[in-house]
Amino acid sequence: MSSVNGIFFCPFDYVSCIRRTLTAIRPALLAVFETEIWPNLYAETKRSGARLVVVNGRISDRTWPRYHRLRIFFAPILQLPDAVLVQSAADRDRYIELEVRNSRLEIAGNLKYDVAIASASARIPTFSAQHVWVAASTAGPNEAGSIQRHSVDEDEIVIRTFQSLAAEFSRLLLILAPRHPSRFEEVARKLDNNGIRFLRLTDWEEDPSLIVPLPGVLLLDTIGDLPAAFTAAHAVFVGGSLAPRGGHNILEPAAAGVPVIVGPHMDNFASIVRDFLASDALIQIRHENELLPIVRDLLQFPAYRKALGDRARAVVNSHNGVSRRVLGVLLPLHHKAFLKPARGLLSRGLLGIFALLWRTGGMLRRRRSLEYAAGSSRLPVPVISIGGITVGGSGKTPLTNHLATRLAARGYSPAILTRGYARRSPAKTLVLAPGAHVPSASTGDEAQIFLRAGIAAVGIGADRYETAKLLLTQCAEVDLLLLDDGFQHVRMNRDFDIVVIDGLDSFGQEEIVPLGRLREPLETLSRADAFVVTRAEARLRYEAICERLREYNPSAPIFRAKLAPRHWCDYATGECIPDLGIRRVAAFCGLGNPQNFWNALESMRLDVVFRWAFDDHHHYKPVELHRIAHQARVHGAEILVTTEKDRLNCPPHIDRAIAPLDLAWLDIDFEIEDEPALLAAVDRAVSRHAIPKPR
Repeated sequence: MSSVNGIFFCPFDYVSCIRRTLTAIRPALLAVFETEIWPNLYAETKRSGARLVVVNGRISDRTWPRYHRLRIFFAPILQLPDAVLVQSAADRDRYIELEVRNSRLEIAGNLKYDVAIASASARIPTFSAQHVWVAASTAGPNEAGSIQRHSVDEDEIVIRTFQSLAAEFSRLLLILAPRHPSRFEEVARKLDNNGIRFLRLTDWEEDPSLIVPLPGVLLLDTIGDLPAAFTAAHAVFVGGSLAPRGGHNILEPAAAGVPVIVGPHMDNFASIVRDFLASDALIQIRHENELLPIVRDLLQFPAYRKALGDRARAVVNSHNGVSRRVLGVLLPLHHKAFLKPARGLLSRGLLGIFALLWRTGGMLRRRRSLEYAAGSSRLPVPVISIGGITVGGSGKTPLTNHLATRLAARGYSPAILTRGYARRSPAKTLVLAPGAHVPSASTGDEAQIFLRAGIAAVGIGADRYETAKLLLTQCAEVDLLLLDDGFQHVRMNRDFDIVVIDGLDSFGQEEIVPLGRLREPLETLSRADAFVVTRAEARLRYEAICERLREYNPSAPIFRAKLAPRHWCDYATGECIPDLGIRRVAAFCGLGNPQNFWNALESMRLDVVFRWAFDDHHHYKPVELHRIAHQARVHGAEILVTTEKDRLNCPPHIDRAIAPLDLAWLDIDFEIEDEPALLAAVDRAVSRHAIPKPR
């Protein structure tokens, strides 16, 4: 299975282009390889909240004078990466001179060592040759990518060398692989003009009965077959090195245990060449005239070429494991990313005005509520709040239901207080018994979920203090109140504040609504008595969230939870569907964070052929369901799937709107790591509850 979701060109380094790309992809981590330094790409990536890493970093001998001369320009840009993983100590020293902080620098090695895996393919024919010489990635005069203008033609050099060797080695096969496909025809003409017997690999692929008389040449006029040629070689010359082009990768033939020859121009692989020369595992010639005697010796003396090839393979093996070291840096940084929207100055300025109004209004409401709370009597039963700091879904409703179940099992008689968002009822306050059958339009979808659970009485009203007093009057047995979505409802005194943190968007893009998704500043997390982190499936992500929470609240305990799919339920009866079967599904939902539902479907390995997200608490009209069903059929879906909350927001008689399809909703379970510790903390808070004496 491929792990690549897309391949595309890097956007032009203009702010507008970069922002549009980042907004479309929303990467948590950008890894830039080697020496790609783009100021706007770096700056906008950091501004988006993503992490930035330079991987396989290097600065060649050729380009170093230019970087050093322009270090005033490059130094500020290179302050931005969270880590710079370089190939060698020389590269590290150069980055230090460019003012990269030593704490962010690490010598990880060269990733090319890990991809230098010799191919096991035997697809390249050798025509029973006794000696096989490979000339790989040869360059022509002034070929694209050359360091300087030149007239060196490596194909001509290789052809002349082959003609000399052919007189001595009667069963010699030269496998010639020009670097650029545009030169295949030109090299074929040169072979023909020199009277050399040759065969194109493409011709052999069409007719495997074709052979090339030896001594002869196999012209590799294909892409991707060179590694297979190395496994059959007795000697390899790597081109781009006699011509001043900077050289090509020598690791693949070295990994195959083949002796390698290069010219003097290996600037692009300087650190690798140093590793090999230090181990006497590479032959580097200074002039084209040295190529003939070196190849002759390698073909003529098996022990010599075997020793050189073994040393080359040993160098590759001694340097592998770089990818594991790099991954050890990338993974924690990936999980520490907390993304923010990329905005221009104009949109940020306009939205900033509304964010300021939101923040100011929140402060004024809080002040008035505190004055109200100070003048009111404390409720006669403990209050446990389950709230959040961001708009949208984070798992507060299932956690409230879960706690009600667990607390009831511990001997409490809990009741739930909820606002009843988006309900349509003339009554300001409703108090309902567990399992009461009331239309969801009168209660709101979340309150309806509490009622259907049948665990606790439910009080519904915007003023939850007044609702609580009415509930306690009507339900004398209640000895504990669970305040749903109550972190900002300061009019009511709470004994224990649980704040739910969504692992997918933990800190609300770090901006107040509408710039981000925060209801109030992150500093208010200091009020929390406990945190429950949901949807942080990766342990590293959970640890990163904990580390950030500790900046605002060093003492509150943190618990990890997950929403686990339990089973599917029939939309009409609510009965359990043991298994949907292997079917193509179409999904829709109206949640604060629809990605939660999409992730759940992915974890269940369903074939989701179509999906449609609506606003949170969306009430579906029959015509909308008809459109959903139509699109589902167009995409080949066999059934519609949604959430319990969305099923409650569907109109009666939806069967006519979705026919001929069926609909199932997903029942989920809430699981908390170290749940006994959370319940023990609630017990302690309850035991501390005291009713003030009358004045």
